[in-house]
Amino acid sequence: MKKNLPDLEDTNYKIIQVKALLKYVSNDLANLSDAVENGDNDGVLVQASFMNDRAFFTFRTALDLIEEIQKDVEACTAPIEEVKTHADNQ
Repeated sequence: MKKNLPDLEDTNYKIIQVKALLKYVSNDLANLSDAVENGDNDGVLVQASFMNDRAFFTFRTALDLIEEIQKDVEACTAPIEEVKTHADNQ
């Protein structure tokens, strides 16, 4: 069972990468988020047009890393559920 678990050091590094990527584009994200929250459709369009390819690729990379982190977490919780189920059946 242990050999199927992800390397938590690698998972932690992915988390650090996501934080750095989001910090890199935080102003773009904050401005876009403000426009969305205010229901300002024109503002959303303006903010999105100001964002260059760098921002979009950065967001895409962060989302890919978040998906990988989610898979790592799910891989860790599966054995916990297995042990819990086994203990409940005792």
